[in-house]
Amino acid sequence: MISFYTTQLHLLSRWTGGRGGVIRRGVATLVISMLALAVTAWLIPGITVRDVPSAILAALALAAMRTLLRPVLIAYLSQVSIAVATIVTVLAQALAFWLIARAGWIAVDRPEDALVGSLLFSVMNAFVTAVLSTGDDNSFFGTLVRQLAARHRRSEVTREPGVVFIQIDGLAYPLLEDHLRAGRTPNLARWLRSGGMTLDRWEPLLPTQTSASQAGVLHGNNDGIPGFRWWDKKTRRLIVSNHPKDAREIERRVSNGDGLLAKGGASIGNLLSGDAPRSFLTAATLDDPARELRRSHVLDWFFISPYSYVRWTILSIGEVIKELVQARAAARSESRGPRAFPYPLARAATNVLLRHLSTALVIEEMWRRTSPIYVDFVDYDEIAHHSGPDRVEAHDAVRGLDKIIGIIEKAAADAPRPYRFVVLSDHGQSPGAMFADRYRKPLEALVQDLAGQHVKVQGATTHVEHWGRISPLLSEASGINGMTRTLTSAPFRHHAGARDDAEKPPDIVVAASGNLAHVSFPGMPGRATREAIDATYPGLVDGLVRHPGIGLVMVRAREREALVHGGGGMRDLTAGRVEGSDPLARFEPTAAEGLRRVDAMAECGDVVIVSMFDSGPGEVAPFEDQIGSHGGLGGTQSDAFILHPAEWGIDAPPVGAVALHKQLRRWVRLGS
Repeated sequence: MISFYTTQLHLLSRWTGGRGGVIRRGVATLVISMLALAVTAWLIPGITVRDVPSAILAALALAAMRTLLRPVLIAYLSQVSIAVATIVTVLAQALAFWLIARAGWIAVDRPEDALVGSLLFSVMNAFVTAVLSTGDDNSFFGTLVRQLAARHRRSEVTREPGVVFIQIDGLAYPLLEDHLRAGRTPNLARWLRSGGMTLDRWEPLLPTQTSASQAGVLHGNNDGIPGFRWWDKKTRRLIVSNHPKDAREIERRVSNGDGLLAKGGASIGNLLSGDAPRSFLTAATLDDPARELRRSHVLDWFFISPYSYVRWTILSIGEVIKELVQARAAARSESRGPRAFPYPLARAATNVLLRHLSTALVIEEMWRRTSPIYVDFVDYDEIAHHSGPDRVEAHDAVRGLDKIIGIIEKAAADAPRPYRFVVLSDHGQSPGAMFADRYRKPLEALVQDLAGQHVKVQGATTHVEHWGRISPLLSEASGINGMTRTLTSAPFRHHAGARDDAEKPPDIVVAASGNLAHVSFPGMPGRATREAIDATYPGLVDGLVRHPGIGLVMVRAREREALVHGGGGMRDLTAGRVEGSDPLARFEPTAAEGLRRVDAMAECGDVVIVSMFDSGPGEVAPFEDQIGSHGGLGGTQSDAFILHPAEWGIDAPPVGAVALHKQLRRWVRLGS
């Protein structure tokens, strides 16, 4: 017991700033206890405080009971459920109320008054504590670490290091360098200054988006993923990467059972699981009760504990207000993203709930001695889509994520095994006004005009990434497997551009992934050739090629010849022959390689389109409703980073997510 409380005091000191912090924490606890007791006595007629000295003594006794008894109850009872520990704490507190009344410090008329008073006292205590510590992440996560230390007090300590992979979704290498120079990422800068870490870049090949990158990084295989969404002729349906059903199907296709996390790892907040035995907030395993639901102290604590609940509710409301103010200021700028509701709620979900819940789950997995751990923080990517990748809102998101990385590092110092860290992005983002704003109509409307009004064109260009990010959060919060999927699946898919399976497929499907789009003809079996398309829809391909908002159009001629057309010329991807000006000249050197690998996929659209690219400002024209985009070619969307221990060297920047997977596998072996 002495060792138990010594550990608790040590952790309290570390997370509050030393002895002075412990004293301040003690004074604050006493003051909050006095306030909660006063409110309880005021609201419940059966509880009376005799005088001020008695009130101080009673508050001190109740505060001491909570401080000393709660960690023990968590240690012994939360293995069953934190709810059980909370109930027992309230009952013990009710007994304390009764004993304090017997001591003469307060008056309690009946036992039931003690029980109700105890419950109200606990709620008030948690509420005031949460309000006062809303902006103090050290207080919040320090509380979690002390709970985990109590739960895992008999955990075997090992010196074998584990590995934590932290993905900052959508952050480009050049922008990270800017943040480092500007002092917005002090923790990452400290790692680099120490010489223990080094920063490299890597290049994701087309399509430059999360499902393709994570499939390659976590599973070593991203074949068959031509974009964020596409019409799948084999199953005759639209595939949307972050829809749980589709993410599960994507993982089934790319997984061989031996992913990066297969040997005892954990997946947190990802699209795909990397074959991890345990995964949380992961789209591909959302409906898998063996790996996803209700096996975590953190999930109970986050959604049941009044302290946690009040804190993230207040922070979420603050984030919504912040977004409304910033959106109004941004409305005066030239490039305006779609920031109406429900985006403010999605921003609160990603920037507050997902960020803090993912962090808490990483800390819990470190206390379980799990390795490797792979977590995806999506808030920067979500904000950059709507505000732009280099706006003040995006800067704040990066600053907040650097702070979270510091929290994870601090928690690792007391975990029962040492950890090494790797921080990486899955792609970057390229800025640019939306295609629909630049040219007064979305891409599907252009296709409709060129194909004829008698043709049924289905567009899938609406921004839907936040829908997929909220679904895992709702599922974990509900605690009921399948309920959230049932309630949200159909609206999610419909919003993404999918239609009811019973409906007759449209004549043409336009599926966008940033400034990349796949145009498919469901009625044409196999891969439609240029000749077949021209015969059915004369002028469609030529009209797309001539449009100023389109940089290139890839289509097959005859049976296997992949041709890339631009406004001033054509390139034969198979033979390498160029006629006129090369349509790939303005894009990155690996553009041809990326197009060839997409063309080789059976899932590739019949026509592949990439928007215009202005190499001066690095701007593209996304087909989706966003002003920071990725998925296609052009600009910093193809320029990702990886920050890693200096002794884990890279011979050359990896090209493609599969190449990065091989590098990470070597590091995991080195780490263990």
